[in-house]
Amino acid sequence: MVSTALYTGLSGLRVHQTYIDVIGNNLANVSTPGFRGSRATFSDILSFTVRSGSGPSGTFGGLNPVQIGTGSVMATVDTDLSQGTLQDTGRSLDVALQGRGFFTLTNGTQNFYSRVGSFGIDANRTLVDLRTGLRVVGSTGNDITVPTSDTLPAQQTSSVSFQGNLPARVSGPLEEIVESSVAFKQGNPATKVATAPAASSPLFDFTGLGGKTLLVSVNGGAQQSLQVPAGFATTPQNAQAVSGWLTAAGISSSYDNVAGTVTVNTVKLGTSARLKFDDGPSSPGVLNALGMTATLDSGDESTAAGTTDLAQLTARINPYQTDDAITISGTNPDGTAFSDTFVYGTGVGRDGTTIDDLLLFINNTLDDSQARATLSTDGNIVVTSENKGPAELSLFVGDVSGNSGSNSWPNFGLAQAGTGPDTAVTSIDVVDAQGRTHPVTMTFTRSEDDPTIWDLSAEIDTAEGAITQSSIGQIRFNDNGSFNVIGGGTNALTFAWNGISSSQSVAVDFGTSGQFDGVAMLGNSATVAAVDQDGYAAGTLLNVGFSNGGELVGYYSNGQSQALDTLRISMFSNEGGLVRAGDTMFTESPNSDDAITTTANAAGAGSVRAGQLENSNVDIAREFVNLIEAQRGFQANSRVITTTDEILAELMNIVR
Repeated sequence: MVSTALYTGLSGLRVHQTYIDVIGNNLANVSTPGFRGSRATFSDILSFTVRSGSGPSGTFGGLNPVQIGTGSVMATVDTDLSQGTLQDTGRSLDVALQGRGFFTLTNGTQNFYSRVGSFGIDANRTLVDLRTGLRVVGSTGNDITVPTSDTLPAQQTSSVSFQGNLPARVSGPLEEIVESSVAFKQGNPATKVATAPAASSPLFDFTGLGGKTLLVSVNGGAQQSLQVPAGFATTPQNAQAVSGWLTAAGISSSYDNVAGTVTVNTVKLGTSARLKFDDGPSSPGVLNALGMTATLDSGDESTAAGTTDLAQLTARINPYQTDDAITISGTNPDGTAFSDTFVYGTGVGRDGTTIDDLLLFINNTLDDSQARATLSTDGNIVVTSENKGPAELSLFVGDVSGNSGSNSWPNFGLAQAGTGPDTAVTSIDVVDAQGRTHPVTMTFTRSEDDPTIWDLSAEIDTAEGAITQSSIGQIRFNDNGSFNVIGGGTNALTFAWNGISSSQSVAVDFGTSGQFDGVAMLGNSATVAAVDQDGYAAGTLLNVGFSNGGELVGYYSNGQSQALDTLRISMFSNEGGLVRAGDTMFTESPNSDDAITTTANAAGAGSVRAGQLENSNVDIAREFVNLIEAQRGFQANSRVITTTDEILAELMNIVR
């Protein structure tokens, strides 16, 4: 019994010593990338039976067996399969696995498996593990070779993709329009009528008013003073004499001796024409003698019509008289000049008196096959190009010096610029079979017949070659603005480049019919652009790196990238059954089963994280707790041995 306790304590010392060894190894590798910690588990040794158990019998109850254990033994040292944290390294060839699986390495005869992806390129351009020099296995089972000095050959453009918007609002083609800056008005003057009193009709009686004054205000200007002639005070005057007296700047007068009336009109016409008479200071009675009131009278006006006489336009300074001349000049839409002189009046050698007469003269003067002058409903003279498109149309109307009458003619300005059809221009470089790039300008032009249809035409520098198929017709859009279909029969441009015998066909992609993933026709703005083409020039390898799918991707000087190879990821039915082979690598064992080969993100394998390494999954805090537990267990078993030794010593002393 005593000797059994000694060996039991000894077994406890041994297993706790091994436990400390496991913990020590875990802590030693706490900073080792890809290290997977171990966990020790104990089990007891077979116990010997002092007494067998018995069941109940008669009046006696049953007895449990009496057994004494003989110690403990290390049952297993298991591998911790939990994921370690990932740490950025900044190296493009460092990779980590997020999830299940192992990277596969080989020495040519045996495969090794590791969670550490610290890879590099050796002198043979082979991808290797930098720690061991073992070669990295690709998805096909072969070594991964990096073509560091290879050239990626050019690829000619076979398609061009468009995105953006063509305007739904139609802004062309438009005809050019020149219009008067202000509308023409016809008007009447402000009018005052002097009427002889009935008692002395048809004569005007100014008795006692000699030397008195009459004040006249014309169009809101300063008052003009008219003094009653001395002869008017002694002798009654007829309408003609009074009319001769009522003369001032800006007015005209007429008389009727029979009726005894004098009519005074402003030269100015329209609502801005105003006329007012007042008695002068200390001169009452003059207005009364004229049969007038001091009321302010104004003219009136309305929109001019074709039949309106030019002398009745409110813009007149003085009314036109027969043979007054008006200059007509300008340029036709094609830029050719025209000019002639309109003579006011009727009869031989004269051109008329009305606006319609003036418009006829203008149309006969300019090239009426190119443009035509009309009077709009709001009174503007409008000259419109007969054809749509850019033009150089202009018009000038003015009085000839020396006229009796004159008009304040308005300027004629551009009311609408002539434009061609709506267009939108974009450009893109097309790559030929030799890797040369050629700028291609592509112009969208709206159909003049149907605003929902556009045509595409392409142009290149003739020094580059020629376009044998340069247009794509009838690009149609749906009512909601989405792309519909190409109705012109072809959806490709064809190029014949200098130095290349065969032609190159380039398909165009405007998007999916009924969708807005390409070109649309909405709103007012044009944003359409050729956004992508699938050709590229030749390039050399600049750098390599891994994708999340485990692909080794090469990045080339021409902006292209290409998958060079793919990492093999190995998985096992029982990862805990793998054998540690040093350098944080594992090998197969009978209990791990054979490796299941796959790639990242497939068959349950994890994803590859480029530029990172997996840290050790050892938990320092947990290991320290385990270390305390192991230390106390070792101390307790040591005490069992020392206690047993003391008992044996007492036993030896019994005989003394």
